[in-house]
Amino acid sequence: MQKLSGIVLDVFDDPEGEVLRSIFPTSDDLPEIVKTAQEVDLSGLPDDVFALILHNDDLSIRKYACVDAGNTALSVEYFMKLGHKLPVEAQKTAAQNLLTACGWYGIEVPEELTKVAVGLNTLMSAAMVPSIAKGTKEQISQNLATSKGYGGNINAHALNFKPTASMGS
Repeated sequence: MQKLSGIVLDVFDDPEGEVLRSIFPTSDDLPEIVKTAQEVDLSGLPDDVFALILHNDDLSIRKYACVDAGNTALSVEYFMKLGHKLPVEAQKTAAQNLLTACGWYGIEVPEELTKVAVGLNTLMSAAMVPSIAKGTKEQISQNLATSKGYGGNINAHALNFKPTASMGS
């Protein structure tokens, strides 16, 4: 596995929100669903609420939190912008899991995400995924309850838009 240290892949790697601002230049551009993203304590979340988990020796790297609709939508945006930095097999896995998570929350799936998930794998009918995902809604609800029980909420400072010179402020 290539080294991923220091590489921005998701919102938790982007504490200053630089990538977020490149996706959504102003707070007015930020979709309502992303504004609902729960603040998350990564250490309190189970592995199964992440679209990608990479293991290297004793280290596990968890990327693309899918604990609620807002985090899932944000994870899709970061994956679409930065997922190309991952090895092909990791891209495929993350895309498939993000596709499933989108089904959990009724999020419209970008065509490019479906292409990565389906196009790099044996063809699994994209129409099958939402029905599979809806059957696991109870599991994600349980995971969300677990996260809330740990007092976790998403990396909110990354969502706070700070004016930059490029934004005209």
